[in-house]
Amino acid sequence: MDSVTVKYYTERFGEDLSAAFIHLVREIGEIALAMEKNNSTHAKLKITEAAAILQYLASRYDLDLDKNLQTLYSHKLDKLVKT
Repeated sequence: MDSVTVKYYTERFGEDLSAAFIHLVREIGEIALAMEKNNSTHAKLKITEAAAILQYLASRYDLDLDKNLQTLYSHKLDKLVKT
């Protein structure tokens, strides 16, 4: 994965995955606050930032996030539909 988000967070956090995770948790809190205040513009921004950090973390673990999401949730959806 060679995206601008991965490059940005590599510059910002390098290999400090703990700092990246702490920042992710802060962004999640910001999403909750935006939802609580009914501020969809801020919620969209913070969801975007959280997704970018998750992309960065996935890249550090050599994880193809899109592929894994498709595989995992196709399986989960099949199970959900069959029940």
